[in-house]
Amino acid sequence: MPVSVEIAPPKTENPVLLLRLNDKYEITVLQGERFAGLTLSNEPELINRILLLNDPAIKLAVTGAFEGKQQMVRYQTEVGGQILFCELHCFPSSNGYPKEITCLIVNRTNDEAEATELKDKVYILDIISQAVGAFAETRNLSEILRIVLLGVTAGPGLSFNRGFVLLSNEARTYLWGCLATGPSTAEEAGVIWQDLAKRSLTLEEILRLYKSTSQNAADIQVNKLVASLKISLSDESNIIVGAVKSGHSIITGPDLTDGPGNQKLLQEFGTDRMAIVPLISRDGLQGVLLADNLISHKPITAANLEVLKIFARYASDAIENSRLYGRLEQQICRLKEANEKIIQSRENLIKAEKLSSVAKMALDVAHEIRNPLTVIGGYANACLRKITADDSSYKYFEIISKQSGRIESALDRFSSVVTLSEKKEGRFRLVNLVREALVMLSNSTNPDLPLLVADASTLNLSVFLDQGLFYQTMLVILRKSSEMVDGMANISVKVVRNGETGVIYIMGGDNFPEFAEKFYRDLRDSKGELKNQEMAVALEILQHYGGGIGIISENKGPMHLYVEFPLCKEDM
Repeated sequence: MPVSVEIAPPKTENPVLLLRLNDKYEITVLQGERFAGLTLSNEPELINRILLLNDPAIKLAVTGAFEGKQQMVRYQTEVGGQILFCELHCFPSSNGYPKEITCLIVNRTNDEAEATELKDKVYILDIISQAVGAFAETRNLSEILRIVLLGVTAGPGLSFNRGFVLLSNEARTYLWGCLATGPSTAEEAGVIWQDLAKRSLTLEEILRLYKSTSQNAADIQVNKLVASLKISLSDESNIIVGAVKSGHSIITGPDLTDGPGNQKLLQEFGTDRMAIVPLISRDGLQGVLLADNLISHKPITAANLEVLKIFARYASDAIENSRLYGRLEQQICRLKEANEKIIQSRENLIKAEKLSSVAKMALDVAHEIRNPLTVIGGYANACLRKITADDSSYKYFEIISKQSGRIESALDRFSSVVTLSEKKEGRFRLVNLVREALVMLSNSTNPDLPLLVADASTLNLSVFLDQGLFYQTMLVILRKSSEMVDGMANISVKVVRNGETGVIYIMGGDNFPEFAEKFYRDLRDSKGELKNQEMAVALEILQHYGGGIGIISENKGPMHLYVEFPLCKEDM
């Protein structure tokens, strides 16, 4: 009698195979001439390869069905060169035939493929999520590049054997090898992969492990390779440049690597199978990411490339943010230095102005006292010449004469700005002192500064003096010069070395050829006396430090005003 079995249709549209199995394990096909693309009537032995009765799990399910219990088991088999994922349902006989059971085999291969694909996508998203989280924790470019390479090469990551990062320079004219990771030989790879397999680390754990340890010595060879790379972006025959210029990711092969330049490049890498992914952010080109499977020789598929492209987008933004952060830090440092110089220049200017005011007051006081004192002392000396020592008034005139001399000496000391000021002497770069003195001259009403000329040989010339006194001297001379040429913009300043002295030339423009001679003539009156008290103080400071002021002509050209200071012995 025919066996009648009521079976609910499977929930999916996957092909099914309905079989009858007796206690001698003889199989009869009840329904399903074709299964998984195979024609069973043409090759009956295929049924035995689909229903693996020698498999312990299947044998257990069949035995249970013969004992009156419905059974289900999932298994995997290879038939006709393809892997099948099957689901076996074993039903006891319902018509009193205990020596027969009915088996329903459902092909779940498509379901398994979809589940595997979904699992891979979730896995990749998890990798990217962990890497993005790591990017957010640092602004250090080296750490970001290491995270990129670990994500590309680590077992829990995208699992490429090797990864290389080449960055573009600021002007985006060339690519330079920056960082790489990966084994150099199969033996080395085996040791690394076995170690990672024993630890069973996630990508996040590997990243944490990297941060707590130094760089693996196994990366030395690949980093030597990448450090030797510098590729001009104008070389459009280069396969890497071609990918970067087009903005498209590619998988290289023999058909894409024609030309001696590419052959040499691929010879250095040791393979012609490589994924090239441009690193392009919102700001533009950041570099290029290279990955290969030199050790395992595993093919790089289009799906691998797509995943690498997704990963590279996040990496590009992280690299851009790191570079922007670095530039911002540099700008902040420069602004901080500029503010410190402004504050220092302001303090120096105030100090110089105070010294000038005190010196002027000292000279005024000394002048007012010295005039009557000269009359008193002169009268006493005249009387002494007219009388003898026996005269009763001789002693008094002698006392007046001596005390007048003492007061004169005290006035000389009092009027000396060098003695008056609290000197803080030290060794300073002459060019820097001149530059800061010029900055002090700039203000809201006179923003133009004289042109300063100094070549490399003068940058390290040093003088030993008090900064404030130097500024006071140069401000007086430069202001006087500016008055004679109608503004700071009409003079230029040059620092040179002349033997054991540092010379500061102050030169008028082409419209003021006689500036230096006029300046020097204007210093003194017809009797040779200095007209300006501030200039007298400036000259006294120069004299104190062994310097001087004068005019000179070079190569029979126009006269130049110069100020000179002795150099420190180490610079002579």
